[in-house]
Amino acid sequence: MDKIDIYEYDKRNRNDLDDVISEMHGEMVSWSFFAKEQKSFSFPPGTKQVYIDISTLFYSEDKADSLISILEIIINSILSYPQSIDIFLITEKQYSQLVKDMLYFKIGEIYRLEDKLEIDNDPIKNIVDISQNEFNSVMDYLNENLFGNNLFKTRLKEELSKFRLFNVLGYQPIFSVLICGASGIGKTEIARLLHKKLAPNEPPIKINFGNYSAEHALSSLIGSPRGYIGSSKGELSDKLSLSRSKVILIDEFEKASKPVYNFFLQLLEDGSFTDSMGRDYNLEKYIIVFTSNMPKEKVGEYLSPELRSRFNLKCALYPLTLDDKIKYVDFKITQMVDRVKDKTKIIVTDTDIEYIKNFDFNRIANIRDVNAEIMRRLTERIYPQLF
Repeated sequence: MDKIDIYEYDKRNRNDLDDVISEMHGEMVSWSFFAKEQKSFSFPPGTKQVYIDISTLFYSEDKADSLISILEIIINSILSYPQSIDIFLITEKQYSQLVKDMLYFKIGEIYRLEDKLEIDNDPIKNIVDISQNEFNSVMDYLNENLFGNNLFKTRLKEELSKFRLFNVLGYQPIFSVLICGASGIGKTEIARLLHKKLAPNEPPIKINFGNYSAEHALSSLIGSPRGYIGSSKGELSDKLSLSRSKVILIDEFEKASKPVYNFFLQLLEDGSFTDSMGRDYNLEKYIIVFTSNMPKEKVGEYLSPELRSRFNLKCALYPLTLDDKIKYVDFKITQMVDRVKDKTKIIVTDTDIEYIKNFDFNRIANIRDVNAEIMRRLTERIYPQLF
């Protein structure tokens, strides 16, 4: 049976795609126009390629099933169209897998339209394929922006270096780290910094098990089959489809259920998973950061020995020392003051800065609370000038 490939694109690149297609003497048309005019449709003289965008078919997911017959008609028309013009089916990337699921007997492979047209304004990096200089830059960035816990940072670099080697050798598909410790000491910041350095313009992939009920946690994560009363799409599946970032944050992992633990037990072993809709996800070269507020002494009460052994690095973070906090407060104030100058042209004076940092931050353990106090004091100084 003849099949057609589908090309997915990031809607943020739409203007660039339009320009390149036009330069190549191509046309981009909507599915509705092509479906309506398919029997009499004609292209401008010299047209070499036509790209039919079917994205709007899926803007309303509830109506997607009823519109799929239209898409099948379009595909049949493409397959029978004279070969003098190349016709391609394209869609925003969040819908490409859905199209393939619904028309698996008509759809072949999914490719990136940006790759086909050689557009890559925002290359996505993973920790394995970057050069050694880039790897060192990522680690330096982490060290400069993550305060305290120097032993952890050293161990993280060692384990990531090992991962870069053994992934290439085919032994280790995913890098995983379990980080325990009190709230507000920088656990989730690690994933944020890695994501920002490797995929700064992509949405972050974050799952918080504090938002899940234990009973339906696995369905919330990877979805439930069609026809099941409840979630039809999983949060992890959905976010992987919407972001090309290679860093996943799993927050408050201790609140997950046993089926979820078993899911990650298999995922960390295989480097891939199949969601409830039968869609395969390959997480080769991904970093997964698991965080938990439980003390390290309690890890054995929550996680089985088999699951604990799957983590490439297990560690506990500790509250910042006084010296670390002094450095952090200076760093954060400088960062915010520079942003104020850049965005508002307001000059924050040395007197203002002395006032902002003049609070007893040593008694505050949670870094978020330290940030909040800095922001409050900065607001007192610049708000009257701005408004």
